[in-house]
Amino acid sequence: MTKGTEKLSLEGRVAMITGAGAGIGMACARLLGGRGAALALVDRDPDALASAAQTLKSEGIAVNAQVVATIGQRKPTHAAFADGVAQAGRIDILVNNAGLYLRTPMAEIDDEEWDRIFDVNVRGLYHLSIAAAEHMKSNGWGRIVNIASVDGIVPFPGMAHYAASKAAVISLTKTFGAAYVGDGVLVNGVAPGAIDTEPMRIGNHIARLAETVIPMGRGGQPEEMAEAVAFLASEAASYCVGETLVASGGLAYR
Repeated sequence: MTKGTEKLSLEGRVAMITGAGAGIGMACARLLGGRGAALALVDRDPDALASAAQTLKSEGIAVNAQVVATIGQRKPTHAAFADGVAQAGRIDILVNNAGLYLRTPMAEIDDEEWDRIFDVNVRGLYHLSIAAAEHMKSNGWGRIVNIASVDGIVPFPGMAHYAASKAAVISLTKTFGAAYVGDGVLVNGVAPGAIDTEPMRIGNHIARLAETVIPMGRGGQPEEMAEAVAFLASEAASYCVGETLVASGGLAYR
């Protein structure tokens, strides 16, 4: 570690990352692990989870826990966190990355689809954050980083339920930040723009956005979002609480 970067080190920390099997979650796992954190990986897809863990271990990254779980309702979500603690010993950093992304015209969103979005993106994040913050405050130190979205800031009628759920994530980030800062637990968020992941490639969606509404003229990479997450998970972000860092290539301000 070179002088001036010591505060970015995550040596000795244990990081739980949800939705770790691919995309932003996998990029976060690789970067946080590369900076010294041992990992507790969570994903609903057992095959994706096993593959991610195997890849990371082959790169010399410590994977201390693997938890197959669907984040949402209280009981299974708290159980998933407890499983991660049981395997890894403790959790110092939580990255709430798991989320459901659906594009549906406003007039066609039914109650079932609305509930599916909010169950994962809001309810699951809330319950996991409660479990993590209560665990972390007993150690006097913790970091929770929520993955929100530029859609929670900029109106997109083609995904109103997703956008509303991510606006809720931004609000919860502020509330959790205020609630736990006195316990040494700092809660912040990252609001990615259009990121080059599999769901965004469906229907050539990301390419169209890059051509029409993203000032930088390209989608972001998962690794770029991981850099923001790693900063907020570190000592370098010691004066950040309740903040949501927007990383959208200028999309949020077009």
